[in-house]
Amino acid sequence: LWFFTLVATMSQMSPTDQAIVRALPGNDRCADCGMKNPQWASVSFGTVFCLECSGVHRSLGVHISFVRSIAMDSWTTKNLSLMKMGGNNRCKEFLKAKGVNINLPIKAKYESPGAQLYKEVLKARVEGRPEPTELPKPKVRSAPNSSTGGMGMGAAACKPGEDPNGMERLTGETEQQYVARQTRLRNEAKARMAQKFGNSGISSGRMAGIGSDPNYNPNAGYGGGGGADLNIDSLVSGFSTALSVVGSAARGAAQTASAAMQDQQTQQSLRNMSNSMANTGASLWSTFSSSVQSVASTISQPDGSDGLSDLQRQMASQRPATGSKYDGFGSSSMASSTVSYGGGATGTDSTLQEAQGLPGEDRNGVERLTGESDEQYVMRQTRLRAEAKARMAAKFGNGGVTSASSGAAPST
Repeated sequence: LWFFTLVATMSQMSPTDQAIVRALPGNDRCADCGMKNPQWASVSFGTVFCLECSGVHRSLGVHISFVRSIAMDSWTTKNLSLMKMGGNNRCKEFLKAKGVNINLPIKAKYESPGAQLYKEVLKARVEGRPEPTELPKPKVRSAPNSSTGGMGMGAAACKPGEDPNGMERLTGETEQQYVARQTRLRNEAKARMAQKFGNSGISSGRMAGIGSDPNYNPNAGYGGGGGADLNIDSLVSGFSTALSVVGSAARGAAQTASAAMQDQQTQQSLRNMSNSMANTGASLWSTFSSSVQSVASTISQPDGSDGLSDLQRQMASQRPATGSKYDGFGSSSMASSTVSYGGGATGTDSTLQEAQGLPGEDRNGVERLTGESDEQYVMRQTRLRAEAKARMAAKFGNGGVTSASSGAAPST
């Protein structure tokens, strides 16, 4: 019942509450390093800070600084009241008044008596109690009690529904008992991590990663002269070993390749492959050249061998040798005249023009137009062929295509 009641009273910080907390003096920057837009908070001190500094706060333990995410974690009503009553500037002013240097490393600053007193003052303001002027006297540890359930020397009794392995304070638990219980839980967690991942993942009894060093100073780097936990000799030695292994593998591969190249059978195979590729390339080039020459020859063949010339000769052979009443319309005089079918004529037939055809008919096609005579059809096809040859010559040059003919019809 107690657990469900606690969960029911917890909820994410609303946008309105977030705006109130962020609007407090000094909350636009990290309380420890000054980075803009902090997203994490210490409920214990009512301050906000950046992600990196939040990791250091977590390493101190919840009995020193209880860390929550402003946007992602759930908050109780009391926690929200502590944040609204606090603020970065208020905390700094109180610490300065108590003689605490705010540029100290995070661990030294927040474990100082002045910071611990500010926690009690902040709680008193939220609960409406008089503000304490000094820290409470440490209580004498109680004698071992068999009713503690084996929780350790002087541990508080756990009532039904309370979690002895959680972060919440137990009923009747003193500050010292709470610290001792959280320290034990933390050591047990570290032991489980060491057993699961080995000691290589944990450095000097502390979990590696963000916030692993409680002596971290956001203004001057890590305390202790920089990198006391970093073994340079081991790092250099490991790197040298890795380079040696890579170099050995590379030398082995080079020796294998050299031995293969010196083998007579391998060299003969390579020579045969090279000759085969050269012969194949020459054959492909010869075939391609022959195809191109054939196409060019077909395009530029003389007028006497194309289909239009055959049509002209057939028409001429079918015309009567003597005149008839149809002279002037497809007669032999047209074939013997000096007509220029490309757009003009000389002699007596200078008035012959191409047929216009009906709307919708293609004057640039091979189909005969409506009302088009044989001479007009030949004239139009000759013009189209001459124009096509001219375009080919303009595109490919006269080297691959012979000069377009004048378009004169051959005489019989």
